[in-house]
Amino acid sequence: MNRIILISALLICTVSLAAGQMKEGDNLMGGTIGLWPSNSSATLGFNYENQVVTAGITTLGVGGLLRYSSVSKNESKSYSNVFIGGQGNFNFNQISDGKFVPFAGVVLGVYASNPNSSKQNGFWSWAQAGLRYFFSPTVAGVVRFGLGNYDFNSLEVGADFKF
Repeated sequence: MNRIILISALLICTVSLAAGQMKEGDNLMGGTIGLWPSNSSATLGFNYENQVVTAGITTLGVGGLLRYSSVSKNESKSYSNVFIGGQGNFNFNQISDGKFVPFAGVVLGVYASNPNSSKQNGFWSWAQAGLRYFFSPTVAGVVRFGLGNYDFNSLEVGADFKF
């Protein structure tokens, strides 16, 4: 029993002393290119996130995002989609040396399409999870997977810049 308590205390101290890559007040901004399985076009994205509060081994980040895609079903039918939303993510930034930062969160926003689309404009919700790898203290590669309504499920790759 004493060993379990000692090991638990050592793990808690190690995790709490780990140098996290992000802290309160940090900002992340970057772009992504996503693959949207329901069509053949790439989705272009822009992300912004501010780290609002530290909670244990995580930071809570809130911000906004923008997504744009152009769809060509055939020569006579093409349209574009715009998604604008707010996001909230839990960033698990005190894992190992802090270079790998997994995150999970939600996005709420609006969806708009030009008149040629068969989809109606409306409310957009999306659950996302991903991983950032910090190549330097200010530059991270990011992979994000999202599932949401409007048949918008995407795997995105990009870069985030911390300032």
